[in-house]
Amino acid sequence: MQKKLILFDVDGTLVNSYPYYEKIMQQTLPKFGKTATQAELSRAFTMTAKQEVAYFKIPNDQLDDWFLTYDDVAENVGILPQTYPQVDEMFETLLAEPEVKLGIVTSRTKQDAKENLHSFWWYHEMSLIVTSSDTQLPKPSGQPLDFALDRLGYQPQETIYVGDADTDQLSAIEASVDFGGALWGTGTKDHFKPQALLLETPADVIKIVK
Repeated sequence: MQKKLILFDVDGTLVNSYPYYEKIMQQTLPKFGKTATQAELSRAFTMTAKQEVAYFKIPNDQLDDWFLTYDDVAENVGILPQTYPQVDEMFETLLAEPEVKLGIVTSRTKQDAKENLHSFWWYHEMSLIVTSSDTQLPKPSGQPLDFALDRLGYQPQETIYVGDADTDQLSAIEASVDFGGALWGTGTKDHFKPQALLLETPADVIKIVK
């Protein structure tokens, strides 16, 4: 299965951001009289900010306070997301392939991605960054992937989307794009439908274009 365009989710796929997210939410939710189980935090981790506040039933009149509190906690949480092992090496190899394009499709907003992903060198090497700010519907809709294909001029059959969550796979299915389930981060086999190509390590992504 040789692909010409590889699109990546970020959180839980390229960046180990769940511990960072979990710590923020454990400090933020109680300030609004909310609690969450590990299963609920894992589900919210895959969402956009708008989906997240709806999921936790944050009242509309508290949204401004929620986002201010979240940002304040994030600035003082004491840990930062890190790239998963072998991701840097994977990108070094893929970027050396002249006929392969790389892009990111994330549930982060454009501003969030710009502010918090700029420290990762590979972020600046992507041919396209698609955020939840770019389409009317975010993942699990296929719109973000359709947007990427349209902008870069590729067909679904030439493309694979690599992610860690069922929402990533559902987006790929709707866009008629093959899906690679990343198992090195927060993804597990039971997250994915049977048609997913299971990828044990970032090195397995390289085999898609070799």
